Parts: sequence; structure tokens; C-alpha cells
Amino acid sequence: MAYSDHIVMEFDLNIGAKHLMPQIWQSPAWPRFDYDHVQIVPELARAAEAMGEVSGLVYGLTPQEQEDLLLRQIVQEAMASFGIEGVSLDASEIEASVVASLRHRDRAAMTRRSDAVAELMLTARQADEPLDSAQILTWHQLLFTGMEVEDLGRWRRFEMEIVRSATTGPGDVLYKAPPPDRLEAEMAQFLMWVNAEQGLPVAVKAALAHLWFESIHPLSDGNGRIGRALIEHVFARSRALPFSLSRQVERDKKSYYEALQAGRKVGSGQGKEAAIDATEFVLWFLRTLIRAAGAARDEAAFILRRNQFFLRHGPALNDRQAHAFRVLFDQGPERLAVGLSAKSYRKITKTSSATTTRDLRAMEEAGVLMRMEAGGRSTAYAIQF
Repeated sequence: MAYSDHIVMEFDLNIGAKHLMPQIWQSPAWPRFDYDHVQIVPELARAAEAMGEVSGLVYGLTPQEQEDLLLRQIVQEAMASFGIEGVSLDASEIEASVVASLRHRDRAAMTRRSDAVAELMLTARQADEPLDSAQILTWHQLLFTGMEVEDLGRWRRFEMEIVRSATTGPGDVLYKAPPPDRLEAEMAQFLMWVNAEQGLPVAVKAALAHLWFESIHPLSDGNGRIGRALIEHVFARSRALPFSLSRQVERDKKSYYEALQAGRKVGSGQGKEAAIDATEFVLWFLRTLIRAAGAARDEAAFILRRNQFFLRHGPALNDRQAHAFRVLFDQGPERLAVGLSAKSYRKITKTSSATTTRDLRAMEEAGVLMRMEAGGRSTAYAIQF
């Protein structure tokens, strides 16, 4: 199904008498979600291997580095999950709020929306207690702290249609969610399933939980963001995701919406009863996990590379030189590949040309830097690992 360039939006159309094709929740198959195990098994194995590799790299970091990685991951997840919906957040504010929340978790001290978003991201990763309606509705309140949203902190009280864009026309309705009078019962059944042990692989359960929640679409707004927080929660019941999944989803939002649609069809099921065939969505989810794990693996490997650099060269660096390299590493592998020039070193350290020349020459002699081919005033140095 082709999508326009617009992000899928949700709103009350108040159309009452408009006729739509039967929805999955109107089928006898609802809410039995199933999938083709033969198709899933290879991707599930690849996802488990990729996630295990990332976890291994993370465990190789120091406790402080693991804490720094967790902070970066939560900020990335918040930024990306909101970004999928076209909402921008201030990364520095989110980071400050996450740090504050990790330290004291004092909800009464929350003064900004970023504080509430940080609280949502952190509580989603706590799975020591069963998930209930009150918790999800609290997430909804946190999500829209300081904003006017209809039915804030309660199940929506109006009909909901998912459409291609804000400008709808014939054939533009992608999905109609269950009516408001069914939501309490639907969510009770959903939460009973989330809290029960079905023997499903955690990645499959997270995929089905997200698809099921999005199919109920119980909130007036923010269903996607709450649904992605649910993914974090399901993983946390076993082992928290060691990377941001939403960051990968944001890179290809179109396939995400297409996968949600593809997972909403009635199939024959694996047993005697008809079921909703979620195969396409579960496959998409597992493949997205694999790609997200690959990006996280590179990030963790980069941190290890940074550690090795300072372990090898740290004793040869003075305070100015060490500061310059910390700044460069903070800017990521792309910046490091450019190397270090006199101009950039002077800018970072705010020192004189003479001191810059001495520092660079000393690092070259110590084997920390190697002069690149370009000479003269454009001389640059490659960083030696």
C-alpha cells in the first residue's frame, strides 16, 4: 500500500455513518495474533545473535561508561520516538532531565516537559511490577505535561481513524480503531496478556504487544510513542534493550507504517481457530532490531576504541592534549577520521600558535599523531590508535 509523504496522523473525524471495510477487531480472530514460525525463526536467530553481540560489548565497558551509554541511549530513544511523530525535543534539556531523574527520581521536582518525558522513558524500562491501565494513563499524562490534549490521562471518548494524511478523501482511511465503549475491556484483555508468560521469545512478544496496542489505539494522541514505550517495557521484563530502537525506526518511518498495516489481516492461524496474521510486522520488527543492533555495536566498539587510545597514549598527553582528544572523541568517528590540524587544535584548546606547534610536534614524536601527506599551512595529522 503506497503512502503519501505525510506522517500518518490520528484524529476524531466525527463521521458516524461512514461505512468502512470490516476491521480486525470485528473478526472472530480478534485478538489472537499469530505468525508464520518458519519465516520467523531465521530472523529471530539473527536478531538474538546481533543483540547478544551488543550486550557483550556493553559488558566490556566500565561502570561509568555503561552509565554514559545508558544516558545516551535514553536520550536517543526519546528524541527518535518523538521525531517519528514529527515532534522536536531539545536534546540538551532531555539529557539534563534524564540525569536528574536517574539521580533522585523526584516527580515533585519536575518543572519542565523534558522532566516528564525523562520520567516516562525511565519508568517504561521498569518491569518489576505488572503493567496496568493506571501506569499507561500516567505515561499519557507525562507525555503531554503542560499541553492541552483531549482526554488526557484517560481512554479516548471518540471514534478514531488512522488516515494517510490530514487531508482525507475516498480510500484514504487506513484503519478504524475499536470504538470508545470497547476500550476498557480491550485494554484489560491486552494487559492480562502482557503480564502473562506465554513462552514467546521476548522480541516476538514485544512486536506483538506493539501491534496489538496500536490496533486498539486507546488514547486521543500519542499512541505511537506510548506503544514504543511498551516495547521498552516488554524487553525490560527479560533484559532491557541495550540500544535505541526508535532511532532505527525513525530512519525509515514509511516502512514502519506499512508494516503496521501489513500485520493487520486475518489469516488461517497455526491451529484450528482463525487468527490475525502478524507475520509481516514481526519480520519487519526483527529486521529493524538487527539494524539497530548493528548501529549500537558500532557505537559500543567506538567507545572501546576510545578506551584503548587513552590507555595506550594517555601517559604521553598533557592536560591540553588530553582535553583535545576527549572533545574529538565526543564528536564521533567521522570527526576522528578527519584528523587533527593546528587550526582545530588551537580552536579546541584556545592556546597560542607557538604552544600548538609544540604540542603537535610532541604528539607526533610520541606516536600519537602521524603527519598526513598535505603540507604547509594545511598540515593535518592522522590519529594513531
